[in-house]
Amino acid sequence: MAQRLVRCLLAAAALGLAVGCKERSDKPIAGLLAAGAPVLRTVGKEKLPVAVGAQLLPDEQLTATGPAVLEYFGGGLRFLEDGDTLEVGDADEAKLHGVNLPSRRWEDGEVQGAPRALRIVAARYTNVQVTPASAQQEQGDYSSAQYFVAFFTPNGLSNLGSDTAKQDGPRQPLPPPPMRPRVPFIHAGALGEGGLVATVEDGFAVAETDDLATAVLLEDREVPLGRTVRLLIPDGAEVVLRSGDGKETEVAGPADLRLR
Repeated sequence: MAQRLVRCLLAAAALGLAVGCKERSDKPIAGLLAAGAPVLRTVGKEKLPVAVGAQLLPDEQLTATGPAVLEYFGGGLRFLEDGDTLEVGDADEAKLHGVNLPSRRWEDGEVQGAPRALRIVAARYTNVQVTPASAQQEQGDYSSAQYFVAFFTPNGLSNLGSDTAKQDGPRQPLPPPPMRPRVPFIHAGALGEGGLVATVEDGFAVAETDDLATAVLLEDREVPLGRTVRLLIPDGAEVVLRSGDGKETEVAGPADLRLR
């Protein structure tokens, strides 16, 4: 009996060790939605800035030099301020499914409750390395047509010559860039003119436009929201919205406010 107990304890300890040593995924789990100051990624002994709209891996170490927000692919939002440090995969928001801010909508000049918006978050972010692994072969550089076939074909170029292969990519050459449909990604950019005017009374807020441009709104500045469709207000922040007729409405965080 004693020997069986010892074996059981050893097995349990081995299982616990195996679970504890589980390797972290090397796939991106978040993106940098917006930044009012550089967000730095630790690479060796250097700290390099992260581009707005970039995908982020779980083991990446980040340091914020000002207000910023990460958007996890499950929908959770993590707000950062100057001096905050974070390993991307360790955040509680990484485990969430859905936005962790109450949903609101702007309707008839008032803030009203709204159902949670659903969307595929990962599609909004991009990686600087876009060349597919299937195109990185020793045969040399591929033409543009071959590149796009490789990009759109999950199994790469190797199966395209077989009788049973089915091409998953475009069936004809893609048009040149001016006529090619634009796939939007999150990026830092201007909000446009007109629309509501926002003034942050306390903290900061994040605006996102209909073409996925984002900007961080800082305190005591009047900012026309232009093409903004989404306003993120962290817990503790306060924003005053002024409409064209001069009416002012105060919105306190936390809130994920839809303007259209």
